[in-house]
Amino acid sequence: ATPQDSTVRFFGVPLIFYTPDTRWGIGVAGIVTFPTQPIRSSVTFNFSYTQNKQILIFLPYQWFSQGNQWRVYGELGWYRFLYQYFGIGNEHPNDYFETYTARFPRIRVTAAKRVQANHLLGLRVYWDDYNIVSVSPGGEIAQAGVAGADGGVSSAIGPVWIVDSRDNAFYPTKGWLTELALTGEHRLTGSDFKFARYALDVARYFPIGKSVLAAHGIAVFTTGNVPFFQFPQIGGPRRLRGYPDGKYRDRHMLLAQAEFRFPIIWRFKGVLFGGGGTVFGKAGESVKFRPNAGAGLRIEFDRKQKLHVRIDYGIGHGKGNSGVYVTLGEAF
Repeated sequence: ATPQDSTVRFFGVPLIFYTPDTRWGIGVAGIVTFPTQPIRSSVTFNFSYTQNKQILIFLPYQWFSQGNQWRVYGELGWYRFLYQYFGIGNEHPNDYFETYTARFPRIRVTAAKRVQANHLLGLRVYWDDYNIVSVSPGGEIAQAGVAGADGGVSSAIGPVWIVDSRDNAFYPTKGWLTELALTGEHRLTGSDFKFARYALDVARYFPIGKSVLAAHGIAVFTTGNVPFFQFPQIGGPRRLRGYPDGKYRDRHMLLAQAEFRFPIIWRFKGVLFGGGGTVFGKAGESVKFRPNAGAGLRIEFDRKQKLHVRIDYGIGHGKGNSGVYVTLGEAF
């Protein structure tokens, strides 16, 4: 490796932000990358405090062994977060709204070994100790009208299959990234719940001159006694931007979205995005399509690794379904 390749790189910025889920917030975010050949490993960090008295401490990480035979990725975190809850399924009106505050540590680990050129097999472990400390009086959660209303330990384990032919882990211009995972929760895994989750996550990247067309699809299905806070959901900075985090949730979710990423000038890039999805699960309930669209700006702070600050504005269908998102790295 060259001397430049063997350096530890650090980027950090103070944050002043606003989102529909947090109102105003302050904090610090950044990324540390360190040399592992041929792919650099990284730890992203975010420490924030918001006007809603939310505390967010989370460290997503990616580690690649020398020769890229193993990869381990996931998240370590601690949260005290005021969540918005909009009900389960598609029958609640758009303006249905209650809140709850949850406090929990989080551990997420996926460890996988390369078995063929672009194929890896491994194991996924998720653990949250979910403590609900306050709820909206008279709401569904306060009345224990949903599973998990009293919180509890959610502890999952299961196999994962990964196909990865991307040319860059941070800003791909070509290739595939596919994850197929089956995880289960049971008292034997340390969970207070008993359910299974089947998840398929597929992204494909197409070079178009100096631009990139990125396409992304997710399918998640669950069976068993799923707590409401572990239902698949639409919304937030990665899944149909514009809808508040968790705007729509149910037992099952289907989602597709795409981005056109193009250079503007110097270290600035632009993005146009759109997509749609749905959640479903209750017998006899109608399935409703939830579209979104938006635009964004990318500011490249590390040209060698193609690392960006991401600023997006997304719009969903219905009053109040829009938002600005400022973070590091791409949505998918």
